Amino acid sequence: MELEDGDSRGKHRILAELGRVEQEVIFLEKELEELGQTDIVSAVCEELLCLIEKAPDPLLPLTNGPLNLGWDRWFEGPDGGDGCRCFIL
Repeated sequence: MELEDGDSRGKHRILAELGRVEQEVIFLEKELEELGQTDIVSAVCEELLCLIEKAPDPLLPLTNGPLNLGWDRWFEGPDGGDGCRCFIL
């Protein structure tokens, strides 16, 4: 009797694993079908890039007037040819 119980449990495990594998196959087939229906990725990326470039960045302020050229001095290198002698510790 014990052999038959062990055999039926093994059979049940095999059938459960087979069911899981069949579900995975169905899932992968659906995913493959969806991939076959998608457009070329480069074309989609190019279209997205065009849309993004047209709209201004909402996190950056817009400058609606004359630029203050005095701000440029903060982003330029030092005047002398010696280079910057600042050390960050």
